[in-house]
Amino acid sequence: MEKGELKRSILERIEKIDDVNRLSAIQTILNTLESEQISLEEVNDALETEDFSGYIKEWLKNM
Repeated sequence: MEKGELKRSILERIEKIDDVNRLSAIQTILNTLESEQISLEEVNDALETEDFSGYIKEWLKNM
């Protein structure tokens, strides 16, 4: 997936989220992405995960 496609995909999915807690978790991830290098594949895998809270918990455990 190209960088531009990935950005559009992320924005489209974020726009559909109504859960404040989930949006806060995504904000935390985005802040982390600014300070660390994360591969596009890892970001794409996160987008394909339906349960973001479960993904975030696992991601934090691995940090």
